[in-house]
Amino acid sequence: MMRLLVIIGAFLGVTATVLWGAARAFEAAEAKQVTYRYIAAALAPVAEAELAVAWDAPDAPLVRPFTEADATILGRAMSEAWQVLAVAKESGDAGLIEDRFTGVAAERAALSVRDATVYGGRMVVLSQRAAPIFYHKDGSLFQARVEMVVARYLSRDGDLLDALEVTRDMGVVTLLNESNGWRVMSWERRTSQVLDAPRASFAGTLIGINYYPAETPWRDFWPEFDAEGVARDFDRIAGLNGNSVRVFLTRDAFLEESADASLERLARLLAIAEEKSLRVVPTLFDLKQDYSLGTWGDDAVYLARVMQVLGHSPAVAFVDLKNEPDLDFEAHGEAKVRAWLKTMLAISRDVEIGRPLTVGWSSAEAAAALIDDVDVVTYHDYAAVEGAAARLAELHVLADGKPIYVTEIGESSYSLAAGLPGTEAKQAERLSRRLQALQEADGVMVWTLYDFPEVDPTVVGASPWVRRLQSSFGILRADGTEKPGAAALRDGFAERD
Repeated sequence: MMRLLVIIGAFLGVTATVLWGAARAFEAAEAKQVTYRYIAAALAPVAEAELAVAWDAPDAPLVRPFTEADATILGRAMSEAWQVLAVAKESGDAGLIEDRFTGVAAERAALSVRDATVYGGRMVVLSQRAAPIFYHKDGSLFQARVEMVVARYLSRDGDLLDALEVTRDMGVVTLLNESNGWRVMSWERRTSQVLDAPRASFAGTLIGINYYPAETPWRDFWPEFDAEGVARDFDRIAGLNGNSVRVFLTRDAFLEESADASLERLARLLAIAEEKSLRVVPTLFDLKQDYSLGTWGDDAVYLARVMQVLGHSPAVAFVDLKNEPDLDFEAHGEAKVRAWLKTMLAISRDVEIGRPLTVGWSSAEAAAALIDDVDVVTYHDYAAVEGAAARLAELHVLADGKPIYVTEIGESSYSLAAGLPGTEAKQAERLSRRLQALQEADGVMVWTLYDFPEVDPTVVGASPWVRRLQSSFGILRADGTEKPGAAALRDGFAERD
C-alpha cells in the first residue's frame, strides 16, 4: 500500500511539474505572440515598381507623337530610375545607377550616393505627374514637365531620425534613348513646397471588435470576401452592444492584380457598416514585411487607392496607418520605420484631406513616439492588467487633450490542461477587469470576434503554442456560439455606451 502511495505521489508530482512547466512556457509564448505577432521570419525582396507616373496631355503639339506605348515605356524608365537611386543610397552601391542615369544626371546621382553613405541622407520619389514638352522626331530625346512628391530624411546609425521633409517638387526631366533603353540625362528642380495639409480631428466613444471571419482571417479575408457573412457578423457585433469594428487592409491585396476587386469589396464592407450603424477603423499596410526605400513608391500607390475609397465613407471614424510598427524597429531600424510612418502620414493627408489619422502602437509606452504627428492616439494593452489604468493616465498627460483609444485588448481561452494557461471563464473575468481598468479611455476594441480553426504561421510565427493561443482569442467560438466572454463584453460595453 505504501509503495502504491509513493508511486501515486511521484506521478502527481511529475504531473504538477509538467503542468507548471507548460504554464510557464505558454506564458512566455503568450508574451512572444504579443511581441512578434506581425513580424515575418524573412524580408521580402523589392518588388517591381508600380507605374507611378500619371501623364497629362502636352500643352502644345509635339514634333513626334507621344503614344500610349511611349507613356508606358518612358513612365517605367522614370519610375525605375528614382527607385534604383533610392536603393543605391540605402545600400551604398553607386553601380546600381549605371543602367538608369547618364551624363550629368549620372554624375550627380553617384555623388548623392556617396554623400548618403557618409552623412546618412536618404531620398525617395513617391509619385510623379508629368506632361511632355519635347520629343525629338527621331525618338532619341524626350523632355517633360514633372511634379513629384519626394521624401528626404537624415538618420544617424539607423536609430535616430534627425530630420524628415516631404515636398512637392516641380521641374523638368530630360531622358536620352541609348542602346540599352531610356536613361535620365538631367533633372532640373525649379520649385519645391513642403506638404502641409490641414489636420483633422475625431471625438466620440468607440466600443467594438477587431474583425476577421473565423474561416478566412488575415490574408484570406479580401480574396474570399463574403458580403453576406460580413453583414451577419456585423449584426453580432451590434448585438454585443458594440458600435465599431476594426478591419485590416493587407498591403498585397490592394497592390496586386486583384486590387480593383479588393477596393470594391472594401467599399461594400463600409456600406454594410453604415447600414448597421457601426463606425469603422480601417488599419492599413497590414502584414507589410519590408521598409526598403525601393518599396515606398508602391506604398504611395496603395495609399492613393485605399484613401479614395475610405474618404467617401461616413462610416470611417479614423484611419490607423499601421498596426504595431514599433515591433518592426529591431528588424528594420527605428529611424527608417519612423521616417516611413511620417512620410505616409504626410501623403495620406495630401491625398484625402480631412480624415483623422493614427498609428496602432503595440503598447502605451510606444504610443508616445509620434504623438504630435497623429490626430488621435491609439495603442494596444496586453501587459499586466494591474498597471492598465496607470499606463493610460500617463499617456493622457502626454496626449495633451487628444482622444485615446485602446484598439486592442484580448485574452486567450486556450487550455492545455487543468485550466492552464486559460479557460473561457478566465477569459471573461480578465476581459471584464481590463475594461474596468480602461474606463478613462475614449474607447476600447477587443481582439477578436471569432476563434480561428486555422492560424497562419506566416502571420503569428511557427510556434505551435503561439498558434494555439492565437486560435482562442475569440468572443465567439468558431461555430458562432458565444463564450462567457460575450456576456461580459455585452455588459461592459453597455456601461460605456
